[in-house]
Order: sequence, then C-alpha cells, then structure tokens
Amino acid sequence: MGGERSISALKVLHVVPSLGLRHGGVSVSIRELCYGLARLGVGVQVWTTSRAYDPPIDGPTDDRLRSAGVGVRYFPVHPWGWLGQRYAYSPALSAALREGVWEADLVHIHALWLHPTRAAAQTCQQVGRPYIVSPCGALDPYSLRIHWPLKRAYGLWIERRTLAGAAAVHFTSSQEQNQSDMLGTSPATFVVPRCLETDSIPATLPRSFRQQHPSIGESKILLFLGRLHPKKRLDIVARAFILAARRRGDLHLVISGPEDGSGPPVRKLLQEAGMLDRTTFTGLLAGKEKWAAFRESSLFLLPSEDENFGMGALEAMSCGIPVLLSRQVGISAAAEHAGAGIVLEQNPSSWAEAIDQLLKNPQRMQDLGEAGRRLAEGEFSCRQVASAMRQAYLDVLKRSQPVRP
Repeated sequence: MGGERSISALKVLHVVPSLGLRHGGVSVSIRELCYGLARLGVGVQVWTTSRAYDPPIDGPTDDRLRSAGVGVRYFPVHPWGWLGQRYAYSPALSAALREGVWEADLVHIHALWLHPTRAAAQTCQQVGRPYIVSPCGALDPYSLRIHWPLKRAYGLWIERRTLAGAAAVHFTSSQEQNQSDMLGTSPATFVVPRCLETDSIPATLPRSFRQQHPSIGESKILLFLGRLHPKKRLDIVARAFILAARRRGDLHLVISGPEDGSGPPVRKLLQEAGMLDRTTFTGLLAGKEKWAAFRESSLFLLPSEDENFGMGALEAMSCGIPVLLSRQVGISAAAEHAGAGIVLEQNPSSWAEAIDQLLKNPQRMQDLGEAGRRLAEGEFSCRQVASAMRQAYLDVLKRSQPVRP
C-alpha cells in the first residue's frame, strides 16, 4: 500500500457528528470538500447522524453529493435528549464503524467533544487504520472556555487519546493552527482551507429576496449570515448598523441564520434604538434563497470573536460581495492580502465608519468584490483545496502503512 497506492484506488471515510445546516458553515464546508474529492476520483463515504437533520433543507445538498458519487449515510441518535441531540450518541454508528473503517484506506474525523468522533478514533486505533482529525475550531481558546470543567475532564480522559492517536491534525487556517490547544499531544499538523464549488452557485437569480421581504424596498442591504451565536458578535453588527443608519436612510440590516443565543438581546437592542423596522430576521436560509440574499446585498459583516475559518465570508466573496471581518476570523488574513475585504477591530464605531465610507465609494466596492471573486475561484476553489487534501491523505498513507487482515 503506502506510496504505491494509485489515486483512483484511494477510499476515504468521513465521519462527522452532524451534517445539519443548522450547525453552521462546517456542514457546508464538509459537503464541498467531499464533492471536490469525489470529482478528483477519490472514493468518498460520509457517515453522520440524524442529529439536527432537516430533510427539506439538508436533503437537496445531500442529493448533490450523491450525484457526484459520494455515499452519504445517516445513523439514528439515542432517543434521550441530551445523549442524542447534545452528544450525538449513536450506537448504530458505533456498531457499523468496524466494517466501515476496514473498507476505507483512511478515516477523516470532523469535530471533537462528541460521541461519533471518539467512536471513529477508537475503532481506527483498534483495527490499525490511520485517521485524520479536523477539530473544526473545537480546540480554539473560545471553544475551550465553554463548559471548561467538563471539557477539561473529557479532554484529558477521551480527546487527548483521540489526538495522540491521529496520523495528523488538519486545520483550516494558520490562525486555527497557531492558537489550538492540543491537550498535551504533538501529532503532525497541516493547513488546508475550506473550499466552495462556485459552479454550483446559480449564474443568475431574480430579485426574489427583496420580493419575499418587501420591507427592504430599494435599501442597501448589510448582511449577516451565520448562526446567531454569541461568539459571532452580532451585537457589534447591530450597533454598527444603528450608527450607520442614523447617517443614512438607505440602509437595511438582514440577519440570516438559526437562533443560537444572540437573537433576543439583539432584537431588544435594535428595538430600543428604533431600528427594528429597518431590520429583517430571516432564520436559516439555504439553496437559492441564500444565494439570492448574497447577490442582493451590498456588504457582508462578520465581527466574530472566534472563527476558525469563516465559510459565510467565502460565500459572500464568491458572489462578489465586499466583506468586513474581524481579525479573529480565520479567512481574514487571506481576504485582506488579496484586497477582497477590510479587517477591523471589534469596535462598532469603526465598523459604522467603514460601512459609510465604502458605500460612498462604488468603485472601491467593485474592486473589493472582484478581488473576492478571484480569491474564491482560485485559492479556495474545490479543485485546488481537494487536490491539497488528497495529497495530505497520500502523505499520511505513506507514513502509516496500514495492514489489512
């Protein structure tokens, strides 16, 4: 096996606790990566659980994967609320993993702190299959502070062994790589970014988003799209919008994403400022509705306190939308270097000033948008990213030399 393995024969099993789009950009990015790998001839299977699965939303994205030859399999989670929905405990997945792991040359595990990832790592260790772990931000300082006593105990008891046994750990940005706490382990690490298949974005879209939300009218749209989680700092988006909207009467804020703790306080903030009627909360957007929102927006805002990559920003750039990002967003360095976005400190007045100055300079906005589109179609294209990931897989196999029974 090892270095003599042909690319066309490579078989990789991806294990992820959930593919539900309600869990954010990682569910999008895993699908995009697997789609790109399959198009390069890699045999790809994705095993996940029914946690947060929503057929009308997630089904079409899985159909696209299957059309590329990717096998997608969902396993039921335990019926008890905490075990099933919080921990993604799936005895059915555990039982199936031994056979699935043997049929693969390599296992790629996404995320930590949940049952499917530990079950996959443990099975790989038992049968001698190499595996790669993508923490998906789970080892970042912000993530580790949440439920710290529980994570410290679980990390030392469980995830330390998961990381120590990995053939390599994959990070989506240098920022994530540099700030991750490896729980005292030192496996090999590498960086490959997220990707987006821009060919899947509709070439033309009617002005359907404004038609569905007539209160927007012809106003310029400031878009936030992502989970409404405290780490995304939606409060900065709201305060910056309030300041900018007091200067200009042609702004409308669109907040798109599933509720995850920040929605109610931000609504209250906007209401107290008299700006709630100039704000639209859409909930989770997917498919053509999502792309219509991007296409009809003027600026995309993401001032996250912690973001290992920033899939929403990549989606915005792929549509030619200028992005405003905090430095804590993993993709911010690449966007700034390419002239595709503006990176700001987490200060609402700075964001409001940047919004106002950009909207006064259409040529500057056009330049940022075109640079973003080039970046998305180049460095973050599925073909380029999937090629880099495939090479990482082959490098791991050269070092690991797994043996079949």
